[in-house]
Amino acid sequence: MNNNVLKSVFFAAVVLVAGIVAMQVVYNNVSDTDQDGFANITPAAGEGFGDAIEGAKDAVSGAANSAIEASTDAIDATTEAAGNAADAVAETTANAVDATKDAAANTADAIAETTGDAVEATKEATADAVDAVTTTEAEKAAEATTDAAKEATTEATDAAEDAKSKMGY
Repeated sequence: MNNNVLKSVFFAAVVLVAGIVAMQVVYNNVSDTDQDGFANITPAAGEGFGDAIEGAKDAVSGAANSAIEASTDAIDATTEAAGNAADAVAETTANAVDATKDAAANTADAIAETTGDAVEATKEATADAVDAVTTTEAEKAAEATTDAAKEATTEATDAAEDAKSKMGY
């Protein structure tokens, strides 16, 4: 049950009891022939009634203080949990950024290496083609150039797939 509901019910009970007691006091101590009137009103419950009211006040005050203390503790715990969650998010984000930077650097290195190999293979094939004098040798050179280009393309594709797998895609 909610603390506010308990406090409301308890307060209503205290007010009800106090009202009933007050009506009894007035009923028992005031009459038409009473010379002193309201000046001589005494509690119907006797002398200990004041102590009972003080006890009720102390109980209500203690309950209110306990509720305030529990609320303060809950607020502190919530604040601490929110701070811890924010720290975890910041750390995870930083780790993700670092991983992305590393993957991008690895991809760039793989592409540069593959491109360099392809350029070198193309240069060699071109040199072989220039060296070829006859038509047959030119055809062989063209075929070699085509093979070298295919090989370079295959290497570039493999390097891109390796980089892609390193990035987790």
